[in-house]
Amino acid sequence: MGLVPSNLAREGFKFIFMGEAEACRGCKYRSVCVDGMEVGRLYVVKGVNERKRFQCPIHGELTLASIARANIEVASGARMVEGASFIYRASCDEDCEYRNYCRPEGVKEGDKLRVVRELGKIKCKRLGELRIYEVSF
Repeated sequence: MGLVPSNLAREGFKFIFMGEAEACRGCKYRSVCVDGMEVGRLYVVKGVNERKRFQCPIHGELTLASIARANIEVASGARMVEGASFIYRASCDEDCEYRNYCRPEGVKEGDKLRVVRELGKIKCKRLGELRIYEVSF
C-alpha cells in the first residue's frame, strides 16, 4: 500500500518515482508514502481505497492505493520463453524510434527480470531483428 495524489489515484496509472521532496523527511505519512519506493523505478496503481484520504503539503490530497512495480517492455536479440529469467543489459545506445525498448525507463543495467510474454518484433537499423518482451521484476 502507498499514497498517491488523489487526482492520479486510478487503477492502471503508471509513474516513475523521482524521489522524495524535502518536506517528506519529517512527514508522519512518509513510511506509507515514499519509503517503499526506489528512485527511477516505474510503478503502477493496482487498486484504490477511495475512503482513505490524507493531506500533503506537496501534493494536496493523497489517496491510499495498492502500488506495485510495473511490468516493462524491453527489446532483446535473444529468443526467450515465458517465465525465463535474465539479467538486463541494454541492447543499444542509438537514439532512434525504438530507444524506449532498448533503454526503457524504470529498468537499470544488471536488473534481474522475468519474461511475462513476447509482444512482437522490431527491425533495428544497427542490430537487426529484435524481439519485444513484457517483463516483470
